[in-house]
Amino acid sequence: MPLESRLFVKTSLVCLVLVALWGMLMSIDEMLGVPIPSLWPIEHAHLAFVGWLLNLVMGIALWFLPLDRARFQQTQGRYPKRAPYFIYGALNGGLLLRFICEPNVSNSHVFALGLGFSALLQTLAILGFIGIAWIRTRGASHPAPGVR
Repeated sequence: MPLESRLFVKTSLVCLVLVALWGMLMSIDEMLGVPIPSLWPIEHAHLAFVGWLLNLVMGIALWFLPLDRARFQQTQGRYPKRAPYFIYGALNGGLLLRFICEPNVSNSHVFALGLGFSALLQTLAILGFIGIAWIRTRGASHPAPGVR
């Protein structure tokens, strides 16, 4: 497994542990009648979806998608050399920025701008991943008989 894929997958596993612990904490609070901050379920869902699921899917996909050795010789046919690091940084940096800004968005317009920037970062990460996946899911150059 390439280093870039391991980075995504290991980050997803850390996020999965955090999601499980946070969910357990919210359940215990609810059981004890302790009010849960209104943003916690939203942030918990973002950590689960972006932190765990998207990192896992992207890491495995970057590893498993068909190679294009002619186009990406530096990375053994996988992707442009720096693209996965940009995607990783934008996806997870955007998630971290969201956790910082969203609870404070009503306190300052700076946090509102930060929240918008976090959304932009995550959107760029997703578009970057789509770009790599699109290129690597091309048709076969010499398909077997009966295959389109």
